[in-house]
Amino acid sequence: MSGKHVSAPRLSPRVVALSRELALLVLVGAVTFTATQYVTVDWGPAPCDDPAVGAVIAGAALVPALLRHRLPVVAVFAAAALFGWYPATGIALAVAAYSVAVRVRQQRRRNVVLVLAALVPVVVGLVGSGYQWKEVFIDFGVSVLVCVVGPVVVQTLLVQREQLISALHEQTRYAGSTARLQERTRIAQEMHDLLGHRLSLISLYAGSLELDATTPRHITDPARLIRGTVRTAMDELRATLGILRQPEPASTQPADTTGTKADVFQLVRQARAGGVQIELVWTGADLSGVASPVRQAVHRIVREGLTNVCRHAPGAQGEVVVEHASDCVRVGVFDSGATTAPVPGTGLGLAGVQERVRLLGGSFDAGPRQTRGFRVTATLPLTATAPVPVSDSPERPEDQLARAGMSAILATGLIGAVAILVVTFNTVMFGYPGETGQLPFETVALGSTRDQVTETTGPDSPLARLAARGVEPARPANVQCSYSYYQEDDNTMIERYCFHRDLLVQKTRFGLPKP
Repeated sequence: MSGKHVSAPRLSPRVVALSRELALLVLVGAVTFTATQYVTVDWGPAPCDDPAVGAVIAGAALVPALLRHRLPVVAVFAAAALFGWYPATGIALAVAAYSVAVRVRQQRRRNVVLVLAALVPVVVGLVGSGYQWKEVFIDFGVSVLVCVVGPVVVQTLLVQREQLISALHEQTRYAGSTARLQERTRIAQEMHDLLGHRLSLISLYAGSLELDATTPRHITDPARLIRGTVRTAMDELRATLGILRQPEPASTQPADTTGTKADVFQLVRQARAGGVQIELVWTGADLSGVASPVRQAVHRIVREGLTNVCRHAPGAQGEVVVEHASDCVRVGVFDSGATTAPVPGTGLGLAGVQERVRLLGGSFDAGPRQTRGFRVTATLPLTATAPVPVSDSPERPEDQLARAGMSAILATGLIGAVAILVVTFNTVMFGYPGETGQLPFETVALGSTRDQVTETTGPDSPLARLAARGVEPARPANVQCSYSYYQEDDNTMIERYCFHRDLLVQKTRFGLPKP
């Protein structure tokens, strides 16, 4: 049977949203775990350079990311507190701050939340570092700019971008509407000039035959009938031309009985008069109290289904089923299959019905039955009183590509923000609160294990290792060295600890030459 509407398979919005959410969570966890090996402070409950602790911290960073949809304020404060203890979780703070900028509509409340969230890690850093004001303000000041202010600025720019795109789409729709109006006016003029002229001539010829006294009666009566039919056709043509000249196609206003049981039965009776063996099965109350858009859709579905049975399944037996449930209306038109050759169709009728059902928030299906024949089914929610706003056209491939590119840029920005934190916290090093005037270099004894040295001096600093190249003293043979650095007045001091079989065999301190 012709007229089957076939659409390309597409992922549901729920699946797409879930995939994006999982990708973001994986990104947050992976970046946080990697950053724990490079961004460390001394006041956390446990050293995060331990892979096991790093995995726990990465899991904790996922909590604000999961809470950001329903509880964005709670998420950003949790992320800020976690960031104060472990700066490696900066990506979680950035994601939570972005969610606050998106979901907290009241501007004053949003600003207060973001300012307090920016102060939380600063306070934690001050207390944890023993009030090392300079280092805290530099490290966490940069962090606030990167993880709080940055996401807010990005969200603001994206909103402006969406507004600009919406304005451009509105201009495009307006231009398209004007072009359609011009084209409909041109078609109306051509129909009036050509078809109207021909119908007028037919009416004139029929009138001449009717008024001619020499014309036999068996010709006069058909002439009168032709003239009346032409007059009716002219009236219908004028009405059609009026619709074409309107700015938008006039919507057919349903009568009070449209879509009711009596109206559907009338459609079935007309189909029976055309020779179709069709039955009506109505379950539930009448639809007289249902909103007119739903009733009009019921009428349209039944009418199109019966038209398809008459056109594409001649000689078939059919059935119209209408079920009025408590929350929806289910409509179905079924046939047993054509007994003679069907008439080919374009499928535009079913496409129009499907669009109407979609606008009302319902579901539509059309296709062959499991045994033989064809079915057209739809479910319409009773709460639909007006069309559901939808886009004028499905998302184009270039729009999907732009969305994917934007997601890639945002992901790159998050990774870049964490990279900035790594450089910042490794450049401005905190001191060692709680020590009695002695630096770790003096307290570490030769023969200590690598774990003992790391516990005292902190993990290896890639930045110090890079800065020591070319200026460090010669290293003993067959050793592995770790590096750290600190600021002494205006000098940058490098400390090198060399191990042989995980035992400290040499420790060296040297300064970097001033530029």
